[in-house]
Amino acid sequence: MKRELQGNWKKVFYWISVAMGAFYFYTAGFGLVSTESHRGMYLMFNSVLCLILYGGSKRSKKVGLIDIALILMSIVTFGYWIKQYPSYAIYRFASPNIYDTVFGVVAIIVLLESVRRVMGWVLVIITTVFLGQLYYGPYLPGILSHRGFSLVRIIEFSYSTMEGMFGVVTDTFATYVIPFIIFGSILEVSGAGEFFIQLAKSATKNWVGGPAKMSVLASGLIGSITGSSAANVVTTGVFTIPMMKRVGFKGEEAGGIEAAASTGGQYLPPVMGAGAFLLAVFSETSYLKVAAMNVVPALLYFYWVGWSIHHRALKMNIQVNRDEEIPPAKETLKKGWYYFLPMITIVVLLLMHYSPPFCAFYSILLTIALSWINPKNRITPKRFADALASAAKNNLSVGATIGVLGLVLSAIVLAGLGAKFGALVVALSHGNLFIAIILISVVSTLVGMGATQTGTYIVVSLVAVPALTSMGVSHLVAHVISFWTAGLSNVTPPVCVSAYAAASIADADPMKTGVCGLKYSTMLYVAPFVFAYFPQMLLQGTPFQIIYIFALYLLATPIATAALQGYWFKRLSLPQRLFVGAIGFFVLIPNMLYNALAFGALGLFHYYAVNRPKNTLTHA
Repeated sequence: MKRELQGNWKKVFYWISVAMGAFYFYTAGFGLVSTESHRGMYLMFNSVLCLILYGGSKRSKKVGLIDIALILMSIVTFGYWIKQYPSYAIYRFASPNIYDTVFGVVAIIVLLESVRRVMGWVLVIITTVFLGQLYYGPYLPGILSHRGFSLVRIIEFSYSTMEGMFGVVTDTFATYVIPFIIFGSILEVSGAGEFFIQLAKSATKNWVGGPAKMSVLASGLIGSITGSSAANVVTTGVFTIPMMKRVGFKGEEAGGIEAAASTGGQYLPPVMGAGAFLLAVFSETSYLKVAAMNVVPALLYFYWVGWSIHHRALKMNIQVNRDEEIPPAKETLKKGWYYFLPMITIVVLLLMHYSPPFCAFYSILLTIALSWINPKNRITPKRFADALASAAKNNLSVGATIGVLGLVLSAIVLAGLGAKFGALVVALSHGNLFIAIILISVVSTLVGMGATQTGTYIVVSLVAVPALTSMGVSHLVAHVISFWTAGLSNVTPPVCVSAYAAASIADADPMKTGVCGLKYSTMLYVAPFVFAYFPQMLLQGTPFQIIYIFALYLLATPIATAALQGYWFKRLSLPQRLFVGAIGFFVLIPNMLYNALAFGALGLFHYYAVNRPKNTLTHA
């Protein structure tokens, strides 16, 4: 339960947030103070801020004695690890003393309580189950069985080493993600967010379903720097959802469109909801390559949502928005074109082989300098501090989960469960890749009910990657599939966070909003199969293959979305929708014979069902 902080606690929260942002802004530009400080401070800051901002129950509206005790425990346990890790690594590796064990237990308690307050019980239960199976390994059934570990060994591996809560997940977020979250906050304070939304309005004002398509463009621009679908919804949705309702979209329809569009921000570089950085680390691939691989499918996702909106708007007879108060796109672009420079700078510096944190640091400095062009948006020291505090606060929804995700990851690694889960998926699918992807999608949706997309990816990749690679999918493509399926829970009922956020703005039923969002984001379900069978979509192939499949999907998307929305120049009956859907399916398969036959069938359908004057279509 999030609190409304007042008085001194509000000031304490603000200055701790500023300190966190300042610390990681400094390390991005000038390097780490020490590895243990870099990782330990991240968990300490997150835990303290979570325990201040979120109450232990709905009745806990003020910071009380229990909160203060937990805050002190957090500072002491993570402070102890920072101070003692060098000594542990040199003198008592694999032989922890009593203090290591006691503080390890305290750290686990603090992390579990923090994530419970922010995310609920699901991740707490998952973490407890995975830690528990380490102890009860000999009693587990079948291939899940192992020799088991003592409580001291479990606590040591989880706390004392750099393998558990202080492992690769924490390191990735502290090193790569935080600087880009700060970059996003600085851009927002500089006026870039307002400019991107205004540009989207200007670019789409004469389009059919303009406000809805505006949400796609705005969500792409905003989401590429925030990296959070829920944050994307509340940032752009407050403008786009009322406008959609004004031109004729129902509340749940407007909310569903915004949820689907905002989810795309998780896949569009540079931030990708931290996915690019984790994908790079887990797949041992450069960040630049991972980002480049995801650009085409991410843009095609927005293209898919846009065509879905177009067909829906025509079907509902929603007219073109000709609001004369909205300036032309050229005029808007003239006023803020320079906001694109920081993002271009990131790409250029990456191509010059500088590290992502370094790129973020200098792009932040450039953004601060550019903000002085417009007196209204100048970033003063006070506004800079506000941006650092905002970045630390925005990080909490994900940051609260990082320590426990490290615990889950370490438990899976220590027990060797990754390969076992992969073998289980292979066994259940009988080695069929299509069925395996369906199973992985189901697992992703279930895990995603209680975790962020990033957290879901971490857990699912440990199950999916071994299974997919054993079926012939490349290691890198298997990780991309895992990350894309991890986004399903954003728009899939019953727990669809993005849709819930959009429904609150649209004053609509959350479940109906989720169902509507599902209609517009169906490419999320299509993409994993495309990546597995046609990796050319991920730039894995010859130039001809890559260009061919890209061109094919540009043509296939309007057909597939027409079938889903029931409109192809006119309303379609159910049999006609099924026929167009079949055509779309065969266009989606990159085979010249199939494609030629499909386009021929589409031409005949268009002539006989749409163009012939005597034909009258029944309404769906």
